[in-house]
Amino acid sequence: MFQEKKNEKEREAWMNNLIIEDTLQKENISFYQYSEFENVKLISGNVYKATFKTSQKIVALKCISLNDKFTLDNLINEIKRYRKLEIHDNILKYYGITKQENTDNYMIILEYVNNGSLRQYLKTNFQKLDWNAKLNLAKQIANFLTFLHSNDIIHGKLNSENILIYNGIIKFNVFGLTKTMLESLRFLTNSFGPIQYIDPRYLEFFNTIGKNKNSDIFSLGIILWEISSGNPPFEMDSLSNADLLNDIVKGKREMVTPGTPPKYKEIYTDCWNHNGNSRPDISQVVKNLSEIIISDASFEDETRSQPHNVTEEIISVKLEKLNIQNEEIEVHSDPPFVNKSAEFEVFIRDLFENFIDITKKQFAASQPIMMKNYIKEHKKNSVEVLCEMLIHPSHSCKAANEIIDASSANSSFLMKQHNVNKEIGTIFLASMHLVGIGVEKEVKKALQIYCKLVNEGSFIAAADVANCYLNGFGVEKNEEKAFKLFLKSAEKGIPVAQSSVGWCYNDGIGTRKDAAKGFQWYMKSAFAGNIYAICNVGYCFGNGIGVDRDYQKAFEWILKAAEKRESNAQYYLGNCYKNGDGIIKDQVKAFEWFMKAAESNYTYGQYEVGKCFYEGCGTKKNIVNAIYWINKAIENGNIEANKLLKEIINKINNF
Repeated sequence: MFQEKKNEKEREAWMNNLIIEDTLQKENISFYQYSEFENVKLISGNVYKATFKTSQKIVALKCISLNDKFTLDNLINEIKRYRKLEIHDNILKYYGITKQENTDNYMIILEYVNNGSLRQYLKTNFQKLDWNAKLNLAKQIANFLTFLHSNDIIHGKLNSENILIYNGIIKFNVFGLTKTMLESLRFLTNSFGPIQYIDPRYLEFFNTIGKNKNSDIFSLGIILWEISSGNPPFEMDSLSNADLLNDIVKGKREMVTPGTPPKYKEIYTDCWNHNGNSRPDISQVVKNLSEIIISDASFEDETRSQPHNVTEEIISVKLEKLNIQNEEIEVHSDPPFVNKSAEFEVFIRDLFENFIDITKKQFAASQPIMMKNYIKEHKKNSVEVLCEMLIHPSHSCKAANEIIDASSANSSFLMKQHNVNKEIGTIFLASMHLVGIGVEKEVKKALQIYCKLVNEGSFIAAADVANCYLNGFGVEKNEEKAFKLFLKSAEKGIPVAQSSVGWCYNDGIGTRKDAAKGFQWYMKSAFAGNIYAICNVGYCFGNGIGVDRDYQKAFEWILKAAEKRESNAQYYLGNCYKNGDGIIKDQVKAFEWFMKAAESNYTYGQYEVGKCFYEGCGTKKNIVNAIYWINKAIENGNIEANKLLKEIINKINNF
């Protein structure tokens, strides 16, 4: 019976494919068997690179999935439209269609480009481009947009990542420019996605207005600026994507790059005017670009006039922007680091000592957060600290040597510090091999390094070996052995191990489940300063796990962890304020804590923030921000966020 059903399904699939291929043939659409290609490799998203076996011609295969929303008729209409447009030299050539093996996916066969995207091209070649070359790129893009607009086609997604380069010539893939409302909202999903290129009027009112030719002009303005600078827009801003989105809506734009021809600057600033009706049409942009004449003696990049240090230039620009935009700098009570090298050396020495302490007490995921907190608490700016260390490395070296270099040490304290640094440095080396950061990933080598340290008496490394046994890294998984090693390290006072032992007892990992013992180990670790344990103590009080339920104590412990920027605790605290658990209900504070968790990439916090923006709970209603944060939660696998997004889209479509 099963075999009969299987054969019936195979026959049905075969018939469907035969009908589709017959339909394509009637429409004069060239169809190639997938077996006619070799060396098929995924290069990005749903695009593959492949080689025709017979001609050895390299092509691109763009994967198209047929479903209820995108039918065979849609596909045929798209191909027909594409064939009419490809007469333009800047549009990728279309060769036909194929079907991916063992799937329902069809693949459009297109011309392959060898220089990647415009963004990649600028990144690789910018220093070699003079202003005539930059102007040539700008003119090609503007001329292509003229072609689209003259055919009443709106691109709608113009950005430097979907503009391609082939032997220095601009190329566009215009297949599928028409998108559904759901797809048009996906600009909010990517942390460094193309929101910088999207018409702020659309960002502000997309539920009542659609994209138009003016929207393309805005995007063009941003791209023209990018060609002049060589950098993606707002690359050096430290704002979250939601904050950046709101700033763009309010009129935030990039600064003019030194050496830009005044006429060129005038063109792109007119293009990105907030008022769409005040922007030039594409014919005016083309005319204005054609009037720019670049002479050998003028408008050359200032960076070409004399040799320069690239690192110093980046630091200089970064600090310049920070002085303008970063509020943290404005509250500094101390003057800049210049001429205060002695004070800075003391700070760096303390920073190193704090780093060692954090490494001993916190899990790896918490360590960067704790370091940032330390710098912020001392009214320093992390970027300024890094820049000062890069510009004057002697500060950090001297401070580090006081802690690290035992060759000149006369005291047992310095020798002890040297040994601790060596231990932690070796642990970090093992961790790099474990994850594959900076070195080839070799879990067995990582385990060997950890074990060598344990044999030398390192109880910190014992917790790392336990983690390897727990997860089967470089060794057969053994939860009982993992627990024993965690316990050995915990009994020697290692906070990370104490927290892990608490977790093992709570969940019965490698030992008999005992919530009371789990709570006791969490308390030991919490008093030693481990922020995960602090959070878990609060969780235990809030849920009566191993201790009597006490919402007030739960709130107090959760608050401690949340203030140390533990994202799970921040989310939990938001719920405390939302539901009035251990504290008076306060929707505004609930939203504030949810936002902190969301900004730390905590998926449940992202969902709650999106929901707050959608409902106007604890903050003003803001549909753009709602969709942004809901999409972030979806990216991180939140199922409830999917349901909420569909609800929002249904309301927008029925608006």
